Amino acid sequence: MAERDTATGDLGLVQEFVNTVDLQDGPELLTGPDKLGDWFVAHDLMATGAGVDSDDYRHALAVREAMRGVIGGNSGLPVYPVDLATLNEAAAASRLRMRFGRRGKPRLEPEATGAVGALGRLVVTLYSAMQDDGWERLKLCGSDTCRWAFFDRSKNHSSRWCTMASCGNRAKARRFRQKRSG
Repeated sequence: MAERDTATGDLGLVQEFVNTVDLQDGPELLTGPDKLGDWFVAHDLMATGAGVDSDDYRHALAVREAMRGVIGGNSGLPVYPVDLATLNEAAAASRLRMRFGRRGKPRLEPEATGAVGALGRLVVTLYSAMQDDGWERLKLCGSDTCRWAFFDRSKNHSSRWCTMASCGNRAKARRFRQKRSG
């Protein structure tokens, strides 16, 4: 598949987490609790050796899809209450607290450790990404079967597909065939 546009910083981490599964073509990168734990450790969200169980795994997948749902709002899709409830629950479970760091700069941190704390850090990252000027450029592909999170680099913020070469061409070809047959 052609290269898809990616964001950087907090936007990039949110995008990377949401895109740990390619809904249309596969693969699922987080195939179980161990792979999820590896991903958390690799992204400095959890300490090495902290365990991830099957409940943590199911919850992480729900948080991932809730984040996808919130990103969908940037593409004109409805944001469902269940997605907001899932994110609120993850924030509450991790016991997010405001802390002041060096030089008095405030930040949110989870009091929980392990996978619950890692999910809290992801919720904080989502919150921070939403404060970024580029937040509205993080969108979902307009293909119902794809739903890949991509960063819209177009001047007028009008991109609809993760790539024109794949999803965009399929959509245009489908519309052409429908017009021709109708």
